Amino acid sequence: MSLGHRRRTPTSGRAAAADRLVRADRSRTFPPLPGPDATDGARAESWWGDAWLEALESSALDGARLARGRAYARDGHVDTINITPGRVIATVRGSRPRPYSAEVRVRTLTEQEWDTLLNDVAAHPDRLTALLAKKLPRALAEGEVCLLPGPGDLVPRCSCPDSGRPCKHAAALCFQVARLLDADPFVLLLLRGRGERELLDELARRNAGHGARESRGRAVAVATTAPGSGGSASASVSASASASASALASESVSPSASESSAVSESLPVAGPSSAPGTGDVSASGTGDVFTPGTGAISAYGASASSASADRFALPGSVRPQLAAERGGETVPAAVAARGVLAREALADLPRPPLPPPAVVPPRPGQAQALPDAGGLPFEAATLELVAADTAARAHAYLSAAGASGDIGPAGPGPFAALPPWEDTVRLAATAHPTAGLTATTRALYRDVAAATGRTPTDIARSVAAWRQGGPEGLALLGDAWNPPAGDFDRARSALLAAGLPALRPHQNHLTDAGRGIQLRFGRDNRWYPYESEPGTDDWWPTGPADPDPVGALTTLLAR
Repeated sequence: MSLGHRRRTPTSGRAAAADRLVRADRSRTFPPLPGPDATDGARAESWWGDAWLEALESSALDGARLARGRAYARDGHVDTINITPGRVIATVRGSRPRPYSAEVRVRTLTEQEWDTLLNDVAAHPDRLTALLAKKLPRALAEGEVCLLPGPGDLVPRCSCPDSGRPCKHAAALCFQVARLLDADPFVLLLLRGRGERELLDELARRNAGHGARESRGRAVAVATTAPGSGGSASASVSASASASASALASESVSPSASESSAVSESLPVAGPSSAPGTGDVSASGTGDVFTPGTGAISAYGASASSASADRFALPGSVRPQLAAERGGETVPAAVAARGVLAREALADLPRPPLPPPAVVPPRPGQAQALPDAGGLPFEAATLELVAADTAARAHAYLSAAGASGDIGPAGPGPFAALPPWEDTVRLAATAHPTAGLTATTRALYRDVAAATGRTPTDIARSVAAWRQGGPEGLALLGDAWNPPAGDFDRARSALLAAGLPALRPHQNHLTDAGRGIQLRFGRDNRWYPYESEPGTDDWWPTGPADPDPVGALTTLLAR
């Protein structure tokens, strides 16, 4: 491996990690919202939420559908909501068993529009303060770049057969999105194309560039007015100021790290030599904040959390909470901002105890019904089946483990590792455990038969055997074996003593072909009843297994 390749690998790895973070930031999933308190709780509580609903209502063709959509939203028919740039999608439960897939699309902003919007926020710190407080300033939303949708901007879609625009399912989704906007206006910015973390990082870079230019221009102004400067010096400083102004006009909005460091070092942090009026910390060491004409930092600190506000502090400024004590020496903010080693931050740090484990519910949860959607590599019913099975198995594992501090059962768990065929039969048997040969089960058996190279009759027989005795019941379908002397031999005598028909033995089978009845002796020492049409050899598992042959045959004859 070449040295150049070794140098490129970390860079590409960091880029891939950054790309994954951006993709994660641009997708937010919200669980089903709880029912509102008010009777008309589907209405928005904020002015920007109302503006969203006005865009919906102004383009609706049927007010009755909107009323039904509002009722659906109020009654909790909208399930999990996923929001990505330009798209919000959710499943909405209607009158049918399977829910519908509702979707609303909105146009995302162009790169130029985002640049204009971010510059506007960076130039008005109060707007960023409002966003951090989960408020949407009207001046920002209705500025040069309009954030809120207007009439016709919302494009609803739904998998239901209703051709209304919007249908009640898409309308219900819009009403729930308005409630999400009430709680967090960054949801609107995500719909327009950018995630919250992505926006805050970009605003921090732009604010740093703005602060660097302000600080450099202020340093040049201080130098030009310094006492003792001669005419030639003034001319030289003027030339330097002109050159600096030209450089500032052409530089990128985000300064490099070396430039920011140079600016920070050019301004004294504290001390008696600090020039008055330069924005530096006074000699008294009170840590006054540097606010070049806008009060930017004080605005952030006044209405946002310190963790969010510190990301937007201008170079050369000092916040009292950024000072650190290291060996009895006060460390300035410029040094403290470089961070602390993890081993120092976590050393001797008291850690709270872990919370107690949650109580295992008495039964596993029901898998959520999914809408039918075309173009997918799987059927919704198949995914529901796998989800329900996963929930049941997880519930069994947790139940077997017992409460905290109890010793669970020996072995790897309540489920043994099964071969693919046995696990396929198990899934088919547990899909509809109480259903007969309905249209749904027939379709399932046909699909399983096509995937396994068997017939639907084979699948139905195997499912019946699994329901009768699990893996052992399935094995008895084709596993004829010679049991040792003992329980099998004594069974015939027990049946005759009970006055039951005499059965002919063959390997592990006791059969009366004329009556179409049979008992199969399993390796687990249980008897499995089978029945067939008289005179045929088409045996089907019938009834539960029983360790007593008399009980198994009595149940079979009573059918």
